[in-house]
Amino acid sequence: MNFAKDESDANVFEELRIKEPLQLDLSVVAEDSNKWLLTGTLFGVQVLECSRTLELFDHSFETPISFWVELSPGLAEQEMDDSDDETFGFKVPQVQDHVDVTECIRQLVILQEPLHPVKDDPDKDFVWEIGEKSEDPKEDPRWEKLKALKDKMEHPNG
Repeated sequence: MNFAKDESDANVFEELRIKEPLQLDLSVVAEDSNKWLLTGTLFGVQVLECSRTLELFDHSFETPISFWVELSPGLAEQEMDDSDDETFGFKVPQVQDHVDVTECIRQLVILQEPLHPVKDDPDKDFVWEIGEKSEDPKEDPRWEKLKALKDKMEHPNG
């Protein structure tokens, strides 16, 4: 059985910012003559934006993948069943010689993305500069402004 990739897949992978071709290591177990369980790992590299520096960086990932494929007589087109949280399902017409797993891959890649991606060593190139640097808070001129504001709020008539 083949895994299809067509022109519309290019848009999905562009949307996901996939840098290199994805790698998929799968084990296939026949459950009966018309149904197979496929499990394995999906590997890839995404280009993400660092939450701290706003720079683009390569994010390598690997995520488990599990789905079943069933040949169904009388079915007109492929149907996806994602009712199970951990395993995707595909019912495929018996005359079809491929399985389109694009939506399954898209969902897995999106789910593995960190909420706040940070490049491997964000402190290496990241420099935070506001005014003069000072380790002693008493030397920082902003403290004096905050103290004046505090005094004004404590003594509004003074």
